[in-house]
Amino acid sequence: MKTTIDLPDELFREVKATAARRGIALRELVRQALVEKLSQQEALYQVRDVPRWPVPPLDPPLSHAEAGLIDKAIENAFEQIEPEDHI
Repeated sequence: MKTTIDLPDELFREVKATAARRGIALRELVRQALVEKLSQQEALYQVRDVPRWPVPPLDPPLSHAEAGLIDKAIENAFEQIEPEDHI
């Protein structure tokens, strides 16, 4: 399916140059970027069902793997720049 999107000129030039360096079509780079971003967001939304703090201690406590997943989701969330964070 074809669609049209508006990008700032600087971003378009950066994306086009990146695609050229990688030897792939612009549309392929955009497709890959969208797939990656959506999968990251899906992982974050799955973890967002965890109760907000403060919560009573868990019985049984979280496993090491579960705690690691939560830590990773928190790190990913802090790496994202939300539109309202732009100055």
